Amino acid sequence: MLNKIKKLFMKKEDKIVDGKVYDNETDTWVEPADLTPTSENPDPAGYGDEDLNPETIDVVTDEEMEEAQRSLNDEVAVVDGATELTPTEEEMDELKNPADFDEEYLEYASEAVGFENREEQWNTYRTIVNYINENESVLDFGCARGDFERFYETEYQQDLDYTGVDMNQQLIDAGNKVYNQEVELICADWFDLDKDIKADWSININSSNLRYDADTVRDNKTYLQDTIKCMMEHCEKGSVILLASDGSDAQDGLINWNAGDIFNWAQKEFGVAALDHTFSNDIFTLIIYKN
Repeated sequence: MLNKIKKLFMKKEDKIVDGKVYDNETDTWVEPADLTPTSENPDPAGYGDEDLNPETIDVVTDEEMEEAQRSLNDEVAVVDGATELTPTEEEMDELKNPADFDEEYLEYASEAVGFENREEQWNTYRTIVNYINENESVLDFGCARGDFERFYETEYQQDLDYTGVDMNQQLIDAGNKVYNQEVELICADWFDLDKDIKADWSININSSNLRYDADTVRDNKTYLQDTIKCMMEHCEKGSVILLASDGSDAQDGLINWNAGDIFNWAQKEFGVAALDHTFSNDIFTLIIYKN
């Protein structure tokens, strides 16, 4: 009986809006009188289950109705007038560890490489390309799957001399699989990168906004500065670094950097540097040119 009542509650919530009932057969909202069961059509609303038909459901007492309502209140929460289902423990685990439940998550999801969606990812890459001329090569620090290379070739219909380095073996494997080994990816700590590996530009897209390393000696600022020094050792023309700004109001758990402090340090350390904070309040781009 309790299950029948709960079904009826949920069905009403789905079916009745502003005094009208949704007719599954005609895909329209109609007056309840239009859905009176007849011998020819005993289920005009398309309930599909006599337990959900108000004409045939068992009569329930007030006590049973109260019990059903209490049960529903335990299962759902109401936020701003909308009913929100409480996720199960398994559903919460899936939200926290999507790669364990979706075999293709690491291979295709933008979220797996730090972006909310593909549009944000591609727009961010377009920002970086603004500083790189045609036919110039790229060494990508924290490349993940190597998506930047495929983005460039798709967006500009031309090849890119590209090498990506990342210490996350799972993402490197995902990139090799989805791009059929056609993108040059290196699984390594960039501080251990062979000194002969160079490109016109070193790029670092959000990879210094979180710490993935096991270095317990260097603090965040020292680690960033050492990363930029490493990038400059492996480039011929300069480096482009995208960083999270401390001017952002976002509570995203990232390391947020003061644009002025980083720029002043880079200018003092390398001589010629530029700062671009026009993309958004949340991130800024540091461009350092090789003398």
